[in-house]
Amino acid sequence: MAASSLAITDEHVELGESIVGQLRRSKALAITRATADGTDARLREIWSAAAELGWLGLAVDEPFGGSGFGLSELTIVVEVMGHELCPGPFLPTVALSAALNRCGCADAQKAYLPALATGASVGAIGVNSDVELSGDGLATGRSRAVLGGPDADVIALMTGEDIIVVDTSAPGVAVTTATAPLDSSRAIGDVTLTDVAIAEDNLIRGGARQFRTVWRILLAAEAVGLARAALSAATEYVKVREQFGRPIGTFQAVKHHLADMLVDTEMTTAAVWDAARADDIDGAWYGAAVAAWHAVRTAVSTTEKNIQLHGGIGFTWEHDAHLYLRRAKAISALLANGDDALADIVSAHRSGRARGPSFTLPAEADRYRTDARAAANAIRALPQDKQRDHLVDSGYFVPHWPKPWGRAADPTEQLVIDEEFVDIDFPDMGITGWVTLTIVQAGNDEQRARWVEPVLRGHEFWCQLFSEPNAGSDAAAVRTAAVKVEGGWRVTGQKVWTSSAQRCQWGIATVRTDVNGPKHAGVTMMAIDMRAPGVDIRPLRELTGEAQFNEVFLDDVFVPETDVIGEVGQGWRVARATLGNERVSISGGSGSISLTTVDVAALLDAAAGPQRESMFRRAGEVFAESYTLRPLNIRLAARAVVGGGVGAEANVTKLLKAESSQHLTELASQLAGAALITGDAPEVARDYLFARCLTIAGGTSEIMRNTIAERILGLPRDPLAK
Repeated sequence: MAASSLAITDEHVELGESIVGQLRRSKALAITRATADGTDARLREIWSAAAELGWLGLAVDEPFGGSGFGLSELTIVVEVMGHELCPGPFLPTVALSAALNRCGCADAQKAYLPALATGASVGAIGVNSDVELSGDGLATGRSRAVLGGPDADVIALMTGEDIIVVDTSAPGVAVTTATAPLDSSRAIGDVTLTDVAIAEDNLIRGGARQFRTVWRILLAAEAVGLARAALSAATEYVKVREQFGRPIGTFQAVKHHLADMLVDTEMTTAAVWDAARADDIDGAWYGAAVAAWHAVRTAVSTTEKNIQLHGGIGFTWEHDAHLYLRRAKAISALLANGDDALADIVSAHRSGRARGPSFTLPAEADRYRTDARAAANAIRALPQDKQRDHLVDSGYFVPHWPKPWGRAADPTEQLVIDEEFVDIDFPDMGITGWVTLTIVQAGNDEQRARWVEPVLRGHEFWCQLFSEPNAGSDAAAVRTAAVKVEGGWRVTGQKVWTSSAQRCQWGIATVRTDVNGPKHAGVTMMAIDMRAPGVDIRPLRELTGEAQFNEVFLDDVFVPETDVIGEVGQGWRVARATLGNERVSISGGSGSISLTTVDVAALLDAAAGPQRESMFRRAGEVFAESYTLRPLNIRLAARAVVGGGVGAEANVTKLLKAESSQHLTELASQLAGAALITGDAPEVARDYLFARCLTIAGGTSEIMRNTIAERILGLPRDPLAK
């Protein structure tokens, strides 16, 4: 496993590896364990190493003694420290210095940042504060549970919308230390001010929101490290722990626990990465709120499940699992301490400010922009009925396809095209597009000449004849069979759940041509003329009342040899052909439901008072979950641009998109109230009913969890499965 999941670029990967190497040489985890047993003799070693290696000044500008990097780099350090359960006041110190570096006044920056950046001073931020500032500049009040407060030389405290910066040695400042903290590896305590004089330079007006944003991002980054550590420990354990004669990792219930741990970790990672890459703190505000919400639940749930999956051994004092749970619960409490990320999330959706940072393309993108902009302008000047043909002729309709149909565009060019063509209507080919790309990649020249052009111009449509009645999500369990005859094959069988078959001219089908071979072998891919004799299409009326799916019966249908796609017996390989040369986009693709978070926010505002209050927090959770699809997709694009390896985001996005759509429509149906059942909210009713299929179609969520556990986490397949 990589040292940092937040890292995508080579430079960030190397940074993560250097951090983990140093922490393991310093035996950070052993020092944390020692604090649980009552000793902290070696805490200074970790602090000294962080200072000497420049970690403390990473996000501090060079004039103040730092390195001049940003939150993106700092979150990697904090994530790795969380993974290694690093003790001491590093996190509150860098949180203060990063926030002060970005929004403090010049004199305060000069006064405090050099010492914070070099480790000469320890810092802290108090977010739960009832401190009030009088008209004559005297501060009085208390801030509860300040992480690092007992160690700190300087502390930033929130007072309304403002920030005051105080020296702990100043008259009127008292810091008490918690005597039995849940996480013994980091000091925590209350800070009380009694008529403390605050100089004008130490008052940051309107700075509370920016300081809170930095605080949320860095605590959430540590949560990513904790979650990754818990996921890794649990995964490795279930591979070797045996019960009933086999590893417990073969049990589906265990796989689903681990798959959920991975999904939650990837969502939190994407949210933190998204917020940390913002050019300014104000631009990170919404993303930081989403990251904080994810962190609160992910840190705790993954460390709890780690103990569950370890069983009795995980409940012992000697095992490290409880140390991670203690840190996770402490982070969760700190993020909820005088803070309400969900309230900010709902507020952002109500006001139309639920936006993350824009995606910044590398400098080499400019070499594509002139051509793309000229092509986009030419298309805008055409009548609507002429635009598609021009898109096809220019290669911009499917730019990621190989020439002559597309432009063989690399990821950067594809993203430039996204930007320049943003207001141009691209017809969505859907399944037809997936199928035709398979023909482009696996078909022969005659097939490409015959089938590709009509599809691109919108004259023909294809369906996908894969699913069968008894196969469910097991697409390889093909019983539709073909018998070799002169000039081709005779195909007999039944396909089901075939989308839009009644409107398609062609279908691409998996057909068994060798009944004696293994399940994945002996399958051949064939093109079926949906108008051929023996093809019987029967629409299936769905619970919405619509008929999108179909049963397709094939009764001795003749398929000429020229309509076999790829080699005989290699159909399973052909079926997976479209995994290559994929479309890169930051949009996440078109949705399956019409409802949006904006629509649901309007329903929330229109709901009766008690209902609005009771559903408020659930709305925040659903909005945050829906938004996270964007940073997951942007991370996919970012990996592609830098040529990085494939991450887990694609698998997570497929699962999350279906389940978050259900959560959104379920919330909408609750908020619609009586209008749902009287027929006065037809869009809500339709989307709620339709969304039930999203966790079934294309592979059920249960099978997706098995796939995540087996293919990403490397868990063994069930030996009883045939």
